[in-house]
Amino acid sequence: MTAEEIRLKRSKRRRVIIIAIAIVVVLVTGFFTARPALNAVKAWQARRHAAKAFAYIDNANWLGARKEASAAYQLRPTEPQSVRAIARFLSRTRQPDALEFWQQLEKLTPLTREDRQDEAAIAIVSGETSRAEIAVQALLESKGADPAGWLLAAQLAIQKGAADDAMSALGKVFNDTNATEQQQLQAALLELALASGSEAIDARATDAWSRIEKISRGKSAAALDALVLLARRALSGQKSASGSASSSEEPTARREASLQPGGAYAPVGGQMSVVDLQHALEAHPLAKAPQKLIALDLVEHADASRRDELIAQGIAQLKNGDANDLFALATWLNSKKEFEKTVEAIPLEKALLGRELFLQYLDALGGLERWGEIKQLLEGDRYPLDPVVQGMYLARCSAQLGEKAAAENNWQRAREAAAGDPGKLITLGDYAEKNGIVDVAQSAFDNAAIQSPKLRLAQQGRLRLAQRSGDTGKIHAVLADMLKIWPKDDAVQNDEGYTRLLLLGSSSERGTRSDQQGESSELLAPSSDLQTPSSELQALSALAEKLVERNPRSLPHRTFLALARLKQNRAADALSVYENIAVARAALTPSALAVHAAVLATNGKTAEAKSEVEQIKIDNLLPEERALVEQLTKTNH
Repeated sequence: MTAEEIRLKRSKRRRVIIIAIAIVVVLVTGFFTARPALNAVKAWQARRHAAKAFAYIDNANWLGARKEASAAYQLRPTEPQSVRAIARFLSRTRQPDALEFWQQLEKLTPLTREDRQDEAAIAIVSGETSRAEIAVQALLESKGADPAGWLLAAQLAIQKGAADDAMSALGKVFNDTNATEQQQLQAALLELALASGSEAIDARATDAWSRIEKISRGKSAAALDALVLLARRALSGQKSASGSASSSEEPTARREASLQPGGAYAPVGGQMSVVDLQHALEAHPLAKAPQKLIALDLVEHADASRRDELIAQGIAQLKNGDANDLFALATWLNSKKEFEKTVEAIPLEKALLGRELFLQYLDALGGLERWGEIKQLLEGDRYPLDPVVQGMYLARCSAQLGEKAAAENNWQRAREAAAGDPGKLITLGDYAEKNGIVDVAQSAFDNAAIQSPKLRLAQQGRLRLAQRSGDTGKIHAVLADMLKIWPKDDAVQNDEGYTRLLLLGSSSERGTRSDQQGESSELLAPSSDLQTPSSELQALSALAEKLVERNPRSLPHRTFLALARLKQNRAADALSVYENIAVARAALTPSALAVHAAVLATNGKTAEAKSEVEQIKIDNLLPEERALVEQLTKTNH
């Protein structure tokens, strides 16, 4: 080979080697950078879905928010915005599972103030007091603690029964010039929650209603909400009450106080009359169909003879409106049992404009017992409904038409369609319970509780069904389950202890005692051996005393303590439980009234005890409660 040929050959070889090395470098680089690049793309896509989810959440579009938040999390579960989207969606829709995602997010990145607010809110709703305390403390310790943080602190204090702490936090909101009208309104409602359940209007309730009335004089959305509160209070015609004997169905809630209206021109909340409220609602710039219909209700409240005229006026105002107006009209007419007018004012073509409107139309047909039409509409798929809702409605239609087998099949289809979805199971359980189909309701609530044990609505459904059975043992079993989930919830502690106290020494208690030993949180060790009746009675009495000490205003707590002392043969001490509080008969459930009557009778106040027993519907008492007043009922006949 010539020198030139050798040079060309070497040059060609070098080019091949260089190309080979370049290929290897590219492959190696691609191997190490492809995954990070792919992850970066996924992270970007996840953040984009999360941003859409936040926008949907802000607009209360929960279906869209769920879809986008789920897509973000599935793309990249380690992306902070993905986790934040899921956590915020679950928090705003009051699902206890949100707490797990807030904990996961905190490991990825520091939580923002808004994150802490959502975490604290869902922890309070879920009864997770420890988590709520941590979140609220973080909000208050951060620079520039704002009204939102103090509102959460007040809610937490109310849940813990610390009334003074709650009022202190509310005072921060009332005195903060930066607090919005909506926050001022929320603070006033929480102040109402602290009002006592006596015959006289509590000073806190008076102050709260005064603040609500002051807010109502504005033109904002908060002012409109305040007007609606005042109007509903005037329409209720009931005195304030918070003295039920059992409170676990809504363990952290307190019912809104109200005053008896004294006629069309009587002052409401100290100043505004019913007529004033009516005019304010009609003139408010943000008032829509629901508020205008409440204004008509106020006119009817003042002059019942104008009912037909006012119904005709409401129909004329709204029958040509949009889907929202028609929904408000249908709901209003159905609430007044004016089913024929609903169908006349809203023909089927208009009823098909929206799902909720269509359901109101079906309810009106049901009120008219036109079950065949309802079945035809549902089976004809004129408006596509969720399979669970369709199954529920078809089941009721079939039952009304005497088609027992078809009804059972439709209930079963609804159960299958709801399986695995706690929200749908709750919807199914509520509807079945309302229609008296106890087995379906029980199955739905039980499955929802299995899917999401901390879902309060599921546990409350189980509790309602147990109460419906009138079996104290079943009621206690559900409350014992709830206590395991929410061991620091005062209302759950109260009701679990109260029902266990009723069962103490009874035949039903002896039958179940070996299978399940109730727990009472802080004062009874869950791991302790079976206690003797006397030691357990002493422990229950100590628990009741602790609960009353935490919240002296709570009549349910005092009822529990009075019964404990009565069972300890401490009659005088049981009577002293009711000192310094007004026991309003209208404010007590039959259970609380029965315990109070038994205490009076044991202390020789037989006439007063008999008078109270006359107010009780004996059939509404549990067997053990009936036994407390059995002798008094016999002497009354």
